Amino acid sequence: MKKNIRPMWVFAGMGLLLNGCMSTGQEVVTIEQEPYEKISYQTVQVEKGDLNPSVTLTLNVEGFEQIQYSATNPELELDKVYVSVGDRVEKGDTLVSFKSDSIQQTIEDYEDEKKQKQLLAEHYQKLMSVDGYADYRSDISLLLEDIVVADLYIEEAKKKLEDYQIVAKESGTITKISEYLRDGYYMPGRDLLTEVCGNGNYSTSTKSTEAFTVGETYTAVAGVASYELRLADITDQVLTFEPISDMSSLSEADELILTVEKPQLKNVIYVDADAVWSVGGDEDVPETYYVFRIKENGYREAVSVTVGDRVNEYIVITQGLSEGEKVTLN
Repeated sequence: MKKNIRPMWVFAGMGLLLNGCMSTGQEVVTIEQEPYEKISYQTVQVEKGDLNPSVTLTLNVEGFEQIQYSATNPELELDKVYVSVGDRVEKGDTLVSFKSDSIQQTIEDYEDEKKQKQLLAEHYQKLMSVDGYADYRSDISLLLEDIVVADLYIEEAKKKLEDYQIVAKESGTITKISEYLRDGYYMPGRDLLTEVCGNGNYSTSTKSTEAFTVGETYTAVAGVASYELRLADITDQVLTFEPISDMSSLSEADELILTVEKPQLKNVIYVDADAVWSVGGDEDVPETYYVFRIKENGYREAVSVTVGDRVNEYIVITQGLSEGEKVTLN
């Protein structure tokens, strides 16, 4: 009897719990979902018509080089700056001159010594001319030797001072002068001047080499001025132009813009260049192109396309799209 009492209490408790749950009722949770909406894309329409392609190139001076000029001797003092930014200079032109009190004093001392010994040598010669028995030839010889040595010291000091002057190493254009130098101060060890130089020819690179002919003359512009150049060579997609016009008004840092019109493309399919995507393009995977075309139901689909020339903001599509279709912008 004692063994059966405990299970009966357990079953009674479970019944009470079940009755309590059933009496409260079961609540249903409702999750509200907004209806699915298609993404809105910015689209453009595929066009068909004539395009006028052109090639625009930026020409730079070949062999462009920057030369920095500085001085380090703290004993030097600024004498004169001979150039300004934008000045054309030739190789050997003096750009900045310096002076040195110590070197100048050395030159003056040897000049005075030389003058005194010349006067003494002349005096001995006069004495010998008056007194036939007087012989100052050895003294005069020593004085003349001292004068030669003084000349050597003077020449050496002048050469030393000359070496301190800043002289153009190549022909080119001054593009920068330090603010200290412009204000009349010399700062030892700092770059004082910058010169750019080149060989006088202009070059650029382009894949559209078929639009150019060696020997032909082309017009390039820099600002409002125009210049004539002759195409001298095409090598590995690099074009080299020789100036025909006087280019002295230009610095080697100036860029020339050259635009050449290509034959008109008639009745071609084209689309905004921002609508064209590309993948690949390395040695292992060739570059391929595609667009996202809008279907009739409003959704987009990726479509592989074959591209042609780029004309300004448009890309010619030779295969994959038709006039009037809509594509999304990248």
